[in-house]
Amino acid sequence: MKPLSQDDLRMNQQASTVAASVVSEAVVAATRCEQVTQDMRMGAAGVGGFSRGMMRGMKSMNRAMMPSVGNVGKELETAGLPNSFVLAVSESKVYALEDKHNGADLVAGKVLKSWDRDGFTARRGAEQMNAMSGVPDDRQVLTLFLPIEGGKNRYLKAAARNTAAAGSPGMPHKVMVAKDAPSQAVIDTLATASSAVPNIMIGDQSMQDMMAQAAGAAQAADPTEQLTKLADLHDRGALTDEEFAAQKAKILGTS
Repeated sequence: MKPLSQDDLRMNQQASTVAASVVSEAVVAATRCEQVTQDMRMGAAGVGGFSRGMMRGMKSMNRAMMPSVGNVGKELETAGLPNSFVLAVSESKVYALEDKHNGADLVAGKVLKSWDRDGFTARRGAEQMNAMSGVPDDRQVLTLFLPIEGGKNRYLKAAARNTAAAGSPGMPHKVMVAKDAPSQAVIDTLATASSAVPNIMIGDQSMQDMMAQAAGAAQAADPTEQLTKLADLHDRGALTDEEFAAQKAKILGTS
C-alpha cells in the first residue's frame, strides 16, 4: 500500500469545508478514510499471497452462487461502504460521504450513509495493533460500530435483530485514517475511552461460542486456517487487541 501523499493530506484539510457544502450544516470534524480489508489482515497475520488469492476467489464464487448469503458477508465486512470515503461529524449526525476528486482536490460528492450521533460508538485502535491489521505506519485504525442494514435480506435482518437484542451499538468496522490534525479531530470527537467489546450475535451463534470454537481450532494442523479464524473474530470485535496478539503468538509459536 502506498504511503499517503501530500495531495492526500491536503484533501484531508479540505474535508470539513467540502462536507459542510454537502450536508448544509456546520461540520465539527471530517477526514478521508479507507477500509481495513480482510486481505490486509490476512497478509499481516502471515498468510501468503497465493492463499489470500484463493480466499478472494472462493469469496467471489460464493457470492455468485449464493448471492443472499454472499451479500451478508459483504455487508458485515464493508457496511455497504466503498473502499474509501469521507467521514464527517456534525453536532447531531455522522456522515459517510463520497470520496470524490477533481484532480488533486476533494470536491462535493453524495451522501452515502448517515447515522444519529447520539449513541454512535467508535473506538480508536491500540497503536501496536496497527501493524497486526496490515495498516501502514502513516495511518491509524478507527473502529466504527455501525448498524446492520438488512433490507430484504432475511439473513441480514436476523443479524440486525440479534444485534439489537444483545444491546450492541452495531457491528465493528475497522477503517484507517491518517495521523494528521483532521483525522485526529475526528477521533477526538467520536472515539470513546472504553475498550469494552459488545456481545454480538451472528445468526444463532454468540461471539463467546465463536471464540470457544477458535480456541478448539488451535489443535488443527494448518496455522493459516487458525490465523484466518482468529483475525475474523478480532475484526468482529470478539477479541480485544491484546487477546488477538496473545493467540496469534501461540499459533505462530512465538509466545
